[in-house]
Amino acid sequence: MSLSNSIGEPDGARPTQGARAVRPYLSGRLGHGFNETLLTQVGLLALGALTGTAAARLLGPRGRGELAAIILWPSMLVTMASMGMNQAIVFHTGKRRFGFSEVWTASTVLGLLQSLVVLVVGLVVVPLALRTYSPQVRHLAQVFVCCTPALLLAGYPGSLLQGKLDLVSFNAIRLIAPVIYALGLVSLLLMRRPSLSSVLGFLILGVALAVAGGYGILFSKERPRFILKAAVVKSMLSYGWKTQLATVSSYINQRVDQLILSIFVAPQQLGLYVVAVTVSTSLGFLPQASAIVTLASGSNLPPERARPVIASAFRSSLLWLFCSASALFAVAPWLITFVFGMRFADSTLACRILLPGTIALGLNQVLYDGARALNEPALPSYAEGLATVLTCVGLALLLPRYGFLGAAIASTVAYSASLTIMLALYRWRLGIGLAELLALTPARPESGLSSTRSLSLKVLSPFRGVRQGSRAGESPLDSSALSEGRGYPRYEGGGPERRG
Repeated sequence: MSLSNSIGEPDGARPTQGARAVRPYLSGRLGHGFNETLLTQVGLLALGALTGTAAARLLGPRGRGELAAIILWPSMLVTMASMGMNQAIVFHTGKRRFGFSEVWTASTVLGLLQSLVVLVVGLVVVPLALRTYSPQVRHLAQVFVCCTPALLLAGYPGSLLQGKLDLVSFNAIRLIAPVIYALGLVSLLLMRRPSLSSVLGFLILGVALAVAGGYGILFSKERPRFILKAAVVKSMLSYGWKTQLATVSSYINQRVDQLILSIFVAPQQLGLYVVAVTVSTSLGFLPQASAIVTLASGSNLPPERARPVIASAFRSSLLWLFCSASALFAVAPWLITFVFGMRFADSTLACRILLPGTIALGLNQVLYDGARALNEPALPSYAEGLATVLTCVGLALLLPRYGFLGAAIASTVAYSASLTIMLALYRWRLGIGLAELLALTPARPESGLSSTRSLSLKVLSPFRGVRQGSRAGESPLDSSALSEGRGYPRYEGGGPERRG
């Protein structure tokens, strides 16, 4: 049975109009998905700016550094134990190789096992890593470790819905924790109660409500049943471990500088560096939105139709990052002191040093999720592995002499090297060169994408052609392909299941 006969229908149901039934589903879901995800990323950026500013003003450089140390170590353990499950959930849900309930059951069981490992390891490792901090900080870090199961499980409902292209629900779940955290910090500012424990408490409350809200939304829409099959667990682990090295390496590249700073430098320097990172990476909302939709849509498309989606997302992200980074470089001194206060003026130079790395990081996010959508989840691991080595070497050489400025230099070099390797891998393994990504050469004939149209760089909607295209050559999902039922992956086993 082809996917076009089941997509958008209840498990096991048969649509009466065959392939034509898929047309409104895909055109609506993919066309609007990017705009909604982009708006969510803008909202997350605004909430991040609000919480970052509020935390900095409540706690000052030293307290902000202590908060970063409390959050970083448990978050690192969660990332290490995640085994690429979020990407595996999206891919398997999108490909429909197994029933939805089977994927949900496997992810839940694996998530509970991961949580147990993180709890045991975290309660031993985190106090040792923060032994130079005050007893209060170590105690709060242990409390946050106990909340790591919520950190792990909070993303799974959203990933399931992302794989089904329900990006409205996916984005709603993503907003729950930041909104609660922002409201909590604003209330602390209004009451003038600068307390590290209170700030962390609102963060934990937001994560807990995100878990409850995420599973509530999931069960209201899909109502999965508990169906545990070893084949599903094996398939998800097989996919997940291939992307896990990239996930861990990417996290290390983005966080190892802060982790090491939390050990070897004063909390004040860490606080200054965290603000520099926060400001420089604030430009990443459009590449992040593009990557999210690229993975979701690409997992629901055959490879030849996913390629134009990846290329369009890459070009739009490049244009946005170049223009916005140039503007931020100019206004960074004024922006940082205006938003965070004069105590953080020393963050300016580090922020400027990080901007080239921010461009590379944003482009990598699109390329990574593009490779995962093309069933090549191991490719990002190679690029991130090399970047991890460069990061560690750079920190060892530069941190003792230049402090947090050395960490900024090492990070930018590592991000740039990772992008270079990823572009080479795209050319070598996927046959997608830089010229195709930039629309300097025509796309493959079967992709149905006009190179002239690709070059237009629709920044606000790189996926708009999926919704608006009505002729062959206008979009990855042209009308002829939809009406004829072409261009969809086959349902490969697992059997249809009916909702409980």
